[in-house]
Amino acid sequence: MHTSPVRRYLLTATVLALAPLTGCASQSVATPDRGLEANPPVCVERRQAEVQGPVAEASQAKPRVIVDTHGRDLFAAEGVDGAFVLLDPASNTRREVNAAEVETGHIPASTFKIPNTLIGLNTGVIDGVGFALPWDGVERQVKAWNRDHDLASAMKYSVVWFYQEVARRIGEERMQQWVERFAYGNRDIGGGIDQFWLDGNLRISPREQVGFLLRLHRGELPVSMESRAIVDDITVLDRGSDYVLRGKTGLGGEAGNTVGWLVGSVERGGQRVFFATLVLAEGEQFQKVMPMRMRLTKQFLHRYGVLAEDTATVE
Repeated sequence: MHTSPVRRYLLTATVLALAPLTGCASQSVATPDRGLEANPPVCVERRQAEVQGPVAEASQAKPRVIVDTHGRDLFAAEGVDGAFVLLDPASNTRREVNAAEVETGHIPASTFKIPNTLIGLNTGVIDGVGFALPWDGVERQVKAWNRDHDLASAMKYSVVWFYQEVARRIGEERMQQWVERFAYGNRDIGGGIDQFWLDGNLRISPREQVGFLLRLHRGELPVSMESRAIVDDITVLDRGSDYVLRGKTGLGGEAGNTVGWLVGSVERGGQRVFFATLVLAEGEQFQKVMPMRMRLTKQFLHRYGVLAEDTATVE
């Protein structure tokens, strides 16, 4: 029986996406000035890394958009501006606060740790959930960063140096390929392989953030099931009797102003909704913005009935 090229491609892509993770041994050389100088890992790339081109959007009907014209008042009460998006695949609705900002790209900051983890796992740079890196001995402002970290702790404490090293091992060429495959934001990794998501050229909007998370959950990205499960496990922020809140924060600067993020999902009753909270503050107000990312997120989740009013707030 003749099989069309399109069908062969789809079958191949499906098999590759389901392929298990393969191990990848890394080599490191100690140097006096930098401590651990990492060489690229010695491994055979995972076959699904050969999938070419950006990920196509799923053939789903466009969601019904509900604009909350008064939701912006929650940001104003905190003395900031921002945007919020809540995507509910079950009802095929997308709630949006601040229509202009939900489609405006901003620096992703540490929310990029989600795709960075997926890319690391699917190239073999990260060889599994037990992957760890030794601290380089450089004292940084965040005390929790000044020690050795494994994958879970690096995500929990948002350890920048850990993920910068992962990005350097992935390399610019492979990173660009994977950002294209993910159709992630503006797909521009200019500004340095270990800086592009922090103060480089990469930009992503709140609407694009939830779209990326939805495609990941639906298995529409060319990554292994195991890597998806690992990301699910290490991004849990809060658990209740009937829900699981997953997410990743981000904090950065643009043109002298502060950009804060919290993006993720709430799993409840076997269903998931996906959200993106963007906080914008004039000037450098990092300490002010840090706690309000979760606070505002939970206010919006309460507002739309995703979480009960008595849900504890995790800062």
